[in-house]
Amino acid sequence: MDGLSNEVITILGKIKEEVADDSDIIWTSYESPLELRNEIDRCVYHLQQNNKKILEEINFHFAPTGIFQELSMTNGSSGKYHILTEHFDKLYVLLIKYN
Repeated sequence: MDGLSNEVITILGKIKEEVADDSDIIWTSYESPLELRNEIDRCVYHLQQNNKKILEEINFHFAPTGIFQELSMTNGSSGKYHILTEHFDKLYVLLIKYN
């Protein structure tokens, strides 16, 4: 696994840290915060297995009105999320370009 993928995994870890048991997930497609954390773990697993196809799903989660943005807005962490999104967007372009 390359360094860029590791950086995406780190970003996903930071997103996961924001998903507490009492997180408001009403605007997501998930039934519980645990289900959302499991989705993040699934994405991380696929990155660790060098499955670059998962990048499209992760990119979708980061999209405007995507799961991660909705989570940040309903739980008061938009500022942190914006920084993580900018970082992910740059990594995504590089990963798609060079893989």
